[in-house]
Amino acid sequence: MNTHDQAPAPWFKQPWLWFILAPLFAVFIYASIFIYAAITTSDGIVKEDHYKVARGMNIDTSRLDNAQARQITADLRLDMLTGDVNLRLAGQLESYPEQLSLNIIHPTHQKYDQILTLRSVDGKGLYASSLQGTITSKRYLSLSPLDDSWQVRVEVEPPFADQLNYTLTAQ
Repeated sequence: MNTHDQAPAPWFKQPWLWFILAPLFAVFIYASIFIYAAITTSDGIVKEDHYKVARGMNIDTSRLDNAQARQITADLRLDMLTGDVNLRLAGQLESYPEQLSLNIIHPTHQKYDQILTLRSVDGKGLYASSLQGTITSKRYLSLSPLDDSWQVRVEVEPPFADQLNYTLTAQ
């Protein structure tokens, strides 16, 4: 009997076929997973005053301009051990607001953001609150009244000491 007389195996039992098709199947499966993840997950929210117009980006600086015209500055002290936040507000204000909003914004992860409500202690520009968590990396601090009529801000970077002092301005 001749060894060449055997019938070839069916097409689906050929090893070279599966060697070629396996990467294609893997690409299809991974692409499906990544497309599903891209559609169902959120990109997060931009905290600045950016908005899209046609193909460009515009930034609304009216709140910063208002703070600069009023010469508003804020001296902020963060106590990293106790979590105390103390703020002294200065500038040409008709009256000091009862509450201020301090946004502690992480540059890339929205889940690390903190929004603090600072309450007036003496009615003359002194405010206090407490941190909700630790600050371990770069952050953007943004201070504004609850009516959002002005805004002052500062960028902070590590290394962080036990007590941090920053001056927020309309930059």
